[in-house]
Amino acid sequence: MTTLSVRKIVNDCLDKSGRLSIKQDVLGVFGPDNPQTRSLVQQLRLIQTTLFLRLAVVTIRPPGSTLGQYQFLQSDLDAANEVWQRDCGAWIYCVGSVVVVTNLLGTNGVLNQNACPLSVQANPSTEENQLFNLGRNLGADVVGYYINGSTNPTLIGCAAHPAGQRGFWVGFQATKTTETVNVLAHELTHVIGDNPHPANDPDVPDTEQDNLMWPTLTGGPTVAITNLPPDLRAVQCQRVLGDNSIETC
Repeated sequence: MTTLSVRKIVNDCLDKSGRLSIKQDVLGVFGPDNPQTRSLVQQLRLIQTTLFLRLAVVTIRPPGSTLGQYQFLQSDLDAANEVWQRDCGAWIYCVGSVVVVTNLLGTNGVLNQNACPLSVQANPSTEENQLFNLGRNLGADVVGYYINGSTNPTLIGCAAHPAGQRGFWVGFQATKTTETVNVLAHELTHVIGDNPHPANDPDVPDTEQDNLMWPTLTGGPTVAITNLPPDLRAVQCQRVLGDNSIETC
């Protein structure tokens, strides 16, 4: 497959033009790569034939920080793509990843958040409005934020967002575990399709502990998701695929 055909596919399907990075613009790799095989031919086929979501990612660092992008970003993206591609027949296209150094969340980087409802935050704090305004120029309707946590210490992620600013946040983790690597996928699937936790979903058994939407990922029960990688049911995938942010080439 020639370079010209790669450029045409990426331009036609993903609206990417000009200078291209095969690693980022085509394969969607934005961090230290996981030890896995990535095929350019398979990725181009995926781009051409499979429904997808555009996702932008912003890492928030306080003034004076010398740290860059969240170290486990690529692992999180790959874990989300594994579940979505296997169960829903859709994939996640990271359009860009940026680091924003700001005092917006104070020196501790903790978000002032009064509650974490599913979907739209009825009364967002000033910090929430400011946070979810970042990254809106990267080319995606949905933006994920890596931050140091929120004023609710039980949360390690939250999908509540101000109206018209779809997104979610995920808390930094010092080490990667089989549970925390799925937080991005969990929060994203709250946003895309408004999928609730099993206990609040009439179409998913309350005891379905293998499910991606099991609430342990957001400060729920101490028992972790079982039989990893997690699953999504057909009804949950139908909600994902029916979301207005899902596209096709």
